Amino acid sequence: MFPKIILAFAIFTVISVIPGAFADSISVDIEDSTYEIDFTSVDVEIKSVSADTDFISLIFEIDVLSKNGQLEFNFDRDFFDAKLGSEDDDFFVLVDGDELSFEESKDDFYRNIVFSVDPGSEEIEIIGSQIVGISYLLEKEVEIQIQIEVEEQAIKEQEAEIISKLQEQCGEGTILEDGVCVLANESVPINVTPLFLGFGIAFGIAITAVLILWGFGKISNKELPEESN
Repeated sequence: MFPKIILAFAIFTVISVIPGAFADSISVDIEDSTYEIDFTSVDVEIKSVSADTDFISLIFEIDVLSKNGQLEFNFDRDFFDAKLGSEDDDFFVLVDGDELSFEESKDDFYRNIVFSVDPGSEEIEIIGSQIVGISYLLEKEVEIQIQIEVEEQAIKEQEAEIISKLQEQCGEGTILEDGVCVLANESVPINVTPLFLGFGIAFGIAITAVLILWGFGKISNKELPEESN
């Protein structure tokens, strides 16, 4: 019971210190789904909100009630975030087209931004890099990759067409090699292994025959009788 009393007193103190502070949420429709955006306003009324998925931004129509106008937004990262690759990037906050400075706190799940708004301001646009899984940077990366693949395929087709035309220009008995028509037999490598093998066998047979004849000669010389004096 005692903790509840302390919590109620704390809430009452905050409301007393910040007159006109109002915590609420507003819904926005994005691709047939509805999402809630939590905010706290001080003398600022948010009339409506819309999402620009092409520019990855949230656009708020507002009415500032006094010179103390202030807004605080608490964005779930899964809903709205600003990242460059895997690193956090800065949001851009525009008020009627002019960039506005803000304070930010964040953790692994939420990003909280706070800023003041002057009387007479009508529109606030907060620009990030991804909203409900839609990412401008990722989409551009995919588009660039598709364009590269298309251009590579076009180059391959052009090369194949050029080679085909050059091959048609080569006469009978010639083929296209390194962009030049050459005789077909000039481009076929000759396997010299059988020639060397045949030469080696013939040479071996000749040496064997010589050795045999030399051996017979030695034997014949030994068998001849010695001449008498």
